Amino acid sequence: VKAQCMHCNEPACVSACPVRGLRKTPEGAVLYDETVCMGCRYCMIACPFRIPSYEYDRALEPRVRKCVLCIDRIRKQGGVPACVENCPVQASTFGKRVDILRLARERVVVSKGAYVDHIFGEHEAGGSSWMYISKVPFAALGFPTDLEMQPYVELTKGALRAVPLVLVLGPALLMGLYSISTRPPESDPSDASTTPR
Repeated sequence: VKAQCMHCNEPACVSACPVRGLRKTPEGAVLYDETVCMGCRYCMIACPFRIPSYEYDRALEPRVRKCVLCIDRIRKQGGVPACVENCPVQASTFGKRVDILRLARERVVVSKGAYVDHIFGEHEAGGSSWMYISKVPFAALGFPTDLEMQPYVELTKGALRAVPLVLVLGPALLMGLYSISTRPPESDPSDASTTPR
């Protein structure tokens, strides 16, 4: 099975990159910019499909490697990715997502049980621009089958919304606690042993 970037509709790798080294294009491709990458590899951890890989042999020039959907080719009128154009059995198809989904559903129905009744990538991790149909269960092909159906970006939005609040209120709370704990104790006027003479 050709394992490659799924080009998610809402890519977790893009949201995890602190320097905007990854971005989603209108054509559907998730692109990598090695000129801004700092080598943190958060994209590798964030990807639910475990696709981005790191070139460990060039530690001083960090580069994450992944498919970029041959963006230069598809931006040309009628261009398709090289893997689609060169596949000798035409196992890959390229086009608009809605057209590919329609074609995949037709193939699954026409096959009358030859294909698994599931289009991998239609809903996984919120959906992707790269999808698969298969004659064997996807788990047997090494595909992750424990994925959320909502975009992974949605899973972290609640926690990330709290960050500004914590950064503003956290220091104020800590300063208040510090001032209370370091304040000298007040003297009791009824205590004769502490009154000055």
